Amino acid sequence: MQTMEIAFLSTILLFPLFDLVLEKYKCRNKCTEYVKTSFMLWAVTGFLFFCFLNGVLKIEPPQYLPSTTWKGYLALFMFAVFIAYMKYVLYSINKDKSVRLQVLNAFEDGGESFVEILPSSRKEFLFFTLLVSFSAGVCEELIFRWYLFSFIEQHTGGLVAVIGSSIIFGFWHIYLGWKHVIKTAVVGVLLCGIYLYFESIVVAILAHIFMDVYSGSVAFIARKAQGAELTSA
Repeated sequence: MQTMEIAFLSTILLFPLFDLVLEKYKCRNKCTEYVKTSFMLWAVTGFLFFCFLNGVLKIEPPQYLPSTTWKGYLALFMFAVFIAYMKYVLYSINKDKSVRLQVLNAFEDGGESFVEILPSSRKEFLFFTLLVSFSAGVCEELIFRWYLFSFIEQHTGGLVAVIGSSIIFGFWHIYLGWKHVIKTAVVGVLLCGIYLYFESIVVAILAHIFMDVYSGSVAFIARKAQGAELTSA
């Protein structure tokens, strides 16, 4: 293993600690915080590509599209169903007060740090959707599902690689609390399964982006509808 790869692995492993320190110096403006978060993700991903293009990483390039046509159609169907489900959920939140309160209470149970990262205004929602969700989807899938999974698999095996890369993925979200470390690790296993089944980093990236957009959309619509209700009361 070359020195540069050791440096990159150290970056991945120490990133959660660095993130915890930065939590104490959060920007007051949420959009600025979104930009900072995205910049950090792209910085690590840039380091990843620098190492890969210089032949430091002994892994194969990611496969972009599904290996078979029918898997491509299955992925399209999966995303279509997810979009339809998301539209139904957002409609229910907007129209049904009980559903809206359940959603808001669920977010509150997620902890203060979790509530703070979710968008409240239209501007924050646009930044969260177009910048944070996209950056997290692209960068984290390349880091964890492409590189880290491949690296661990080379030295151990497939199952250990799935679990190991997902646990580290979970620790990248430790600033949200231990509950979210576990939840995110489970999501990591799911995304790893999607990556391996469809044999496509693009499908995994899109799945990740859709998950983040869903969370941001639910939070924004719930808060917006609740605010409108309080204003009209």
